[in-house]
Formats: sequence, C-alpha cells, structure tokens
Amino acid sequence: MAQLNLHHGKGLAITIGADAEVREFKTNEALTAGDWVGLDCSTAGVTNEERVEQVLQGNADGLTIGVALETVASGALVRVCVAGYVEGAKTDGSVDGAGNTLVGAASGAVAKGSPSNSKGPIGIALETDSSGTTADVYIFRRF
Repeated sequence: MAQLNLHHGKGLAITIGADAEVREFKTNEALTAGDWVGLDCSTAGVTNEERVEQVLQGNADGLTIGVALETVASGALVRVCVAGYVEGAKTDGSVDGAGNTLVGAASGAVAKGSPSNSKGPIGIALETDSSGTTADVYIFRRF
C-alpha cells in the first residue's frame, strides 16, 4: 500500500479534488471505477496486516474505506481515494440530497444513513444521486 500525491491521480476514470488522499491497494477481485471498497477481512488466507493492504468491493459491514478510482482486474493494484472529494461514486439510489450522511451498502455502493444506523458514516453526499446510481461525495478520512 502506498500513499500517493495528486500527480498520481492523473489518467483516472474518476475525478478527485486537489486535497484528496489516494492510496494504492492490492485486490483479488475485479473492481469498477466508482465502486466503494472495504478492507479485506473475509478472503481465506488474508491475515494479519494483509487485511489493511488488500481491498474488496464494499459491503454493508462497516469496513468501507474509500472509492476505487479506476477499473481493474482481479490481482491488480487499485488506486483508492480514502479522503476528500470524488465525482461519480456508486450509490444505491437512496441519496436524496446534499448533506446526506453515507454508510456502506451492498455491492460496492453506499446508502443514505439514518439516525439509528450502527455503522459509522464514511462521507457525505454533495448532491442527489439523480442518475440513480452515482453522486459526487466527500469521503471522511477513516484510513
């Protein structure tokens, strides 16, 4: 895993802000640009510190840390925005306005959080997911 500067954000499928923090992780599954990703604590053989060096498509399990910035095949390295502004992050269609708190959902998406949600917030929406599947977001630093 490497922390990258803004110049490493060039050539990506997703636009990020000037102060966004990008890190590089291993993955053992295909990811699509815009997918939310989480720490890999479920793959057989991934133990100890490998759990924070490898990511999977995010689930509704509280391990979501950021957005994949490029489409990659299984076994590749992927650049992930773990803090800051990201355009076109995947949603589940429930984001109905700017300021919605975001929590991890299934299939690499996020959902609008509720006051009773037990998972910690991972960011806020900056717009409605009017396309039904993506929104511009600000990711809170969790990693």
